[in-house]
Amino acid sequence: MLPATRHRALLQHLAERGQVGILELAAALGVSDDTVRRDLKHLEAQGLLTRSHGGAVLADLHALPRAARDAVLPETKEALGRAVAAAIPPDAALMLDAGSTLLAVARALRGPHRVVTHSLDIAQVLGNRPEIALVLAGGEWDARQRLFRGPATVDTVRRYRVDLAILGACAVHPRHGLTASEAGDAEVKRAMLACSDAHWLATDHLKFGTLAPHAVAPLDDFTRLFCDRPFASGLPAGLTQTALDTAGEPTR
Repeated sequence: MLPATRHRALLQHLAERGQVGILELAAALGVSDDTVRRDLKHLEAQGLLTRSHGGAVLADLHALPRAARDAVLPETKEALGRAVAAAIPPDAALMLDAGSTLLAVARALRGPHRVVTHSLDIAQVLGNRPEIALVLAGGEWDARQRLFRGPATVDTVRRYRVDLAILGACAVHPRHGLTASEAGDAEVKRAMLACSDAHWLATDHLKFGTLAPHAVAPLDDFTRLFCDRPFASGLPAGLTQTALDTAGEPTR
């Protein structure tokens, strides 16, 4: 198994359990304890985990830059992206939030659509697609989160009215709803919701039950939730949940 493949598998185990022992990882990956220890040291240097006595604990995702978060659950995010893109009605006008799951939506998107986004990565994916009418909401560049924010970004978003806003999540809490780790990101998210007729949320299970400092919206503002596993409890009655099965396909 190549090191990069092994690292992805190791992070997948951590994402599923939160904390994993070296012996368990060695058995799951079919490698020696020493190989796992070297892998954990490498991934800790990237800020993705914290080594503990006899194992490792997944890092606080809120504190990680976007590039580091992209390394966690990449296959899950791609599957979520495909599920969301397949559910979007034809010829829709969209707000696409920033983040790795929404980037996966952009990669799977098939137009024609009009898309407004503050994500440079999404704009680069869609920029050469003739069936996509693209608006990049520029402003103050946040290199850590790889998005634009600030008054100019919010002003551009507010100039448009769209059918659907699709947001990612820093944190999703049954009582406090969707929250964001950065004030500027939360402000753009709120503007996207205000300018759209319908609201969808796409996130992985690691965000469930967590809370970030900046409020975005309660869960009853959303009509559809896409996730890799069912949200256990506390969802509003009007929120339709689409989870992935073991093969990564959407199920209701």
